[in-house]
Amino acid sequence: MRGEVFAEVSAPTKVATVWIDNPERINAMSIHMWRRFVEVLEGLADDQDVRVVAVRGVGGNFCSGADLGEFDDHRQGADTLIYDRRTESALVAVREMAVPVVAFVEGYCLGGGLSIAVACDLVYAVQGARFQIPVAKMGTAYPDGALERLRERVGYAQALAMIATAARLDVSDALRIGLVTEAFDSGEQVVEAIKRIASLAPRSIAAAKAALNGRLSEEERLAIFSSQDYAEGLSAFRERRTPRFRGI
Repeated sequence: MRGEVFAEVSAPTKVATVWIDNPERINAMSIHMWRRFVEVLEGLADDQDVRVVAVRGVGGNFCSGADLGEFDDHRQGADTLIYDRRTESALVAVREMAVPVVAFVEGYCLGGGLSIAVACDLVYAVQGARFQIPVAKMGTAYPDGALERLRERVGYAQALAMIATAARLDVSDALRIGLVTEAFDSGEQVVEAIKRIASLAPRSIAAAKAALNGRLSEEERLAIFSSQDYAEGLSAFRERRTPRFRGI
């Protein structure tokens, strides 16, 4: 069994960090880790005190992709479809989170690691990060779901170019094509940006995510306007103070 995935929740900031922990292999994702990724996210989905989830790699690298050491046993013939379904379930779990999920990218973000990043709602990258999909150098195929999410983010031509050239992109390149949402000079700046999201009205943000994914009902939208957070936001604006949102 290689590597682990675990979560740390900061009660004061209401930010949960999901850690990809396999530093000896640059945080490559083993089958065990893909399973754990789903389990950890499902656990966080039930935590009403979590307002933002950040996905981050241990040791200064985000994720170098799938663990190639398992491919001989688990990615041959029809077994490949089983493997891809397992990884896809992890990426779908990201999209199904009610709260925003931020990819906190440092160092290498390659292959399957990039598929995790583009499944997230926002991609915050620290200068020095590197992005690549090396499937054309290895003779393999990028999973359909991951490729479709990449296309949604950067468009057809850029998605194909990343596959066809296997180019390694720096943060400025990734920002230019829309792969990265925002670039930062340090990890500390990313932490502060994530904490700011968590300080704002969580129901408003969750409603926006649901609406963008076609999941917000009219009743849910109207409920926001009868919430305590809505009243608090109006009061704070009139009183020229910082609002204190409680998510109710």
